[in-house]
Formats: sequence, C-alpha cells, structure tokens
Amino acid sequence: MTAFARLWSAMTICLLLLPSSAALADEGHKRESCRVCGMYIDQYEKTSAELVFKEDKHGGRKEYTCGVACMLREVEEAGGVSSFSSVKVHDWISGELVDAQSATYVVGSKVIPDMIPNYIAFSSREEAKAFAARQGGELMTFDAAMADISPVGTTAPFRIRTAVTPGSGNFSAGAVYGYVFKNELRVGPDHMDPGQFINSNPAQPKAPNEARTQQAALFFNYSPTDRISLFLNAPWLWRMSDIFVRDPATGQVNGKSESSNGVGDIAIEGRYNFWHSTRFDKFATILIGTSIPSGDFDGARTLDPISGRQLVVKSPALQIGKGVPAFRGGLLYSQRWKKFWLHGSVTYDVNPENFDDFAFGNIGTLGMALHYTPTYDLMLGVEMDGSYTWENTDSGFDIRNSGGVTSNAALVFDYRFLNALGGNFKLRGAIGLPVYEDLNYGNVTNPKSGMPFQQVQLGGGFFANLGLQWTIRFAPKY
Repeated sequence: MTAFARLWSAMTICLLLLPSSAALADEGHKRESCRVCGMYIDQYEKTSAELVFKEDKHGGRKEYTCGVACMLREVEEAGGVSSFSSVKVHDWISGELVDAQSATYVVGSKVIPDMIPNYIAFSSREEAKAFAARQGGELMTFDAAMADISPVGTTAPFRIRTAVTPGSGNFSAGAVYGYVFKNELRVGPDHMDPGQFINSNPAQPKAPNEARTQQAALFFNYSPTDRISLFLNAPWLWRMSDIFVRDPATGQVNGKSESSNGVGDIAIEGRYNFWHSTRFDKFATILIGTSIPSGDFDGARTLDPISGRQLVVKSPALQIGKGVPAFRGGLLYSQRWKKFWLHGSVTYDVNPENFDDFAFGNIGTLGMALHYTPTYDLMLGVEMDGSYTWENTDSGFDIRNSGGVTSNAALVFDYRFLNALGGNFKLRGAIGLPVYEDLNYGNVTNPKSGMPFQQVQLGGGFFANLGLQWTIRFAPKY
C-alpha cells in the first residue's frame, strides 16, 4: 500500500468514527444544544431562546436555540409562530425570558454574541434604543426580523472564498478529497484526441494522453476577531501522467506513464472584512495569502535537443510543490437575498522564480457562486470561475505549452447532517468541468527531420471534491 493510500485510509476511518463518537459524547453528557447550529446553550445564556411546540405538533416538545437568529430559522422552518405554544427569548439587560413577538431587536451592532445576523433581544424598546446608540445597529420588530432572516447565516463556495467572516471564536476543521482528470489536447480553443494527434504527424515526438491528480487535505479555519478569519490547508498530492512517445528509430508510438506523490505546499490565507451592511446581508472583504514550500520540486535538468537549453526534466504537471512561497491577493463580495447567497471574487496569484530558476505562471481569476438554501440544513448551488494563467518560465525561457484561458462550471452541495460536540458536521461536495479553454501551444521544428510539430497541453475532463467539516464557535464573553 502506498503512503498516499495509507494516509487516505486513516483519514477515512477517522471521519467515519467522528459522527458516532460525537453522538455518544453528547448522549453521555446530556448537554442541551442549539437545535439549528448545535452550539451548547449554557454558553449563550444571555441570548438563548426557548421554543415549545403545540401538543398537536411533536407532542409539546421543547427546543432551544443559541440565539435569536437560530430561533427565527427554527420558527420559519416549522411554518411560523402558530406551530408553537410559546416562543421566548432572553432579554439582553435582565436575562429574563420574554415573549419573542413582543420583544424589540437590535441588528447590526458591534456585538456578535451568537450568530449572524446578530439580532439581540430587549423587552424594553427604550433600552434597545440606548444599546443601539452605544453599539450601533438598527431596531427591528419580530415580524421584520422574520421577513429579513435567511435559512443559513452564510454559505461557503468550493473554488472561491466567501467574504463573510462568521464572528470571533468560530472554528472549523475537516478533510477533503479532490480528483482532477484531463484527457483532451488543446491547441488554442480547439480540442482533439491525443492518439489521433500524434499519429497525424510523423514528426511529432510525443504528446500528453491523460493526466490525473488526487488530493487529500486537512483544513482549518479560525476567526480571532469578528472581522478576521484565518485559513490553513495541508494537502497530500498524487499525480499521474500518461503520454504517447514516438520511437525515433522505428516511428512506433508507445504509451508511457509517470507518477509522483507527497506532501504538497501548505496554503495559509487571511480574510479581513472591511465593510458589511447593518443587516449582515452584504459583505466586502480583502483576501491575502501565501504558501509554505513544503512540497517537493524536482529541479534536475537535462539538455533539450529542440531549444538547446538545460531544462527541468520533470513535467510541471508532476511537480508536487513550487519550490518557493507563492502569494495571493484579492477582493471578495457576498450578498444574501432570503434563501439565496451570491459570492464573487477577484484574485491574483504570484508565483516567483524558485531556486531552480523555474517559475510557474501567475494567475488572475474571477469567480462567482449562486447558492440556494431551502432549509437550514441544505445548500445547493452552481459556481463558475474563469482564469488567465501566464506561461511558465525555465531559466527565463517561456514554456509555450503552458498557461492560457480556462473557465469552469460546477454543481455543489452542502448538507448539515449532525449536531454534536457543541457544533455541527457537514458533508460538502462538488462536481464540474471546464466549459471553455483556450490554452497556449508552441509551433516548433523537429531538429532531426526538419519537419514541424507542436508542443501542446491537456484540457477537458472533469473535477470533483468531497469533504467533511466540523464547525464550532467558542462563545465570546459579554
């Protein structure tokens, strides 16, 4: 069994055991948790809500939520206040339970005690006004809050980042498996079968056939403040490339496979939310990031008979790391409309030249995601991104069959299937494919025959991701 297989097997076993062990932990402690998000109620005594179903609905069962936002989502999910015999919230000042419909709410203040939007309940409208004067925000009635609330406080795209920072103390951890498959040659925007391509020109010495990349990664996200969120991704990569090679003596075309695997470059990102609307339905955020060159870059060289230069032997598609820190910057925007979330991003990745005089091309990317949240447990969405990648360089020499324009589309889902350990577990997935590609290529001359041929790269195929995430918030002190 390979090191990659052993790592992924261990991760899979741990992930399968997490839900059952979490459920047993909660059952053993019998600790009340939020019906919506799973956070422990005793950590949110200033904001928690109490809901009692009517006898004809769930036998008069009593439920708790960590705060007003989750209470509103529970009421909406149940079909309205008429489904309950009572709905009560804690008054922020006195700590007493009061009727939710008669309370006054402040949203958009500097205080985020539980979830976003940060509705805070007051039994007295005058006390709500005084709080808003000190901490900011606007006053809102119960009915207005019901009309404003969305089923999910935020959603997270797969291939781009959300502009929403969830509040100080929020922590997520998980594992994701990704697969990328490419099997079509691209000459600019045109595509063709690799076998037909190499057989159509006897001067063509080689051609890529298929490329596969698998990634198993652990990721962590933590918000030290309400406006800052930090992200780390630690991957293990397995890459395989199948190519066609022409025997120069016989002209016969044979297949050849190459592979590599190992720890990839660790990515670190920070997001700073410099603006959001009072109702927490619009967000604008700055993204900065870098990578630790923990992945191996093989800089062994050989003489290239075509260019006459000493070039790196190993294909960029098989390199596990970049051999140097990379840098990312960008702007993010997110907005919600009731059951819909829109996310947009503009990012630019800088890949400096490494110590082996090789540089991967810089990348400019536009991304957009539209997510639909029919319930607080489910998200369905479509995501699109388009990027322009500059050519790789080797000792200052441009590699003509690298870089180009690519746009992708993906269907995504996010399913919260378990509340446990003071938080919740989500299963996330995506599957997509490139919808347009215009990839660079090079027209060169075979030095032995004097005949022209082309240096090309692979495109087409599809990509898929599947991940498991656990999210909790360490309650702030107010």
